[in-house]
Amino acid sequence: MSLPIVILIGALLGGLSGAGIFFEPKEPYKWQILCAATLQGVLIALLTGFSIAATTRWWSAMIIGALYGFAFGLVIYLAKGGPKSGDAPYVIPSGIITGALTGLFIVMWAIKTT
Repeated sequence: MSLPIVILIGALLGGLSGAGIFFEPKEPYKWQILCAATLQGVLIALLTGFSIAATTRWWSAMIIGALYGFAFGLVIYLAKGGPKSGDAPYVIPSGIITGALTGLFIVMWAIKTT
């Protein structure tokens, strides 16, 4: 596994998922949320990368990434107040999709098969 590529994949996908906050004009903490989303993407990528092997199939890596994305999304959902928060429910599906794509891209570009 190429660790720099795994980190880059996580940072790019996390940054892309957090960039949507710039479309919310009332949010005062745009840069902090972007940094948190980028860090979340890197952590999901690292967990996914260390959980898969060179022989892991692409769909299995997507499931593993989606599970880690779900776990991180659930933590953020609960930290923001759970069902009482109006915008927090969008965090969980975003985490699942980002995690699944992370797993796919790691298998495609970061895992060395010989």
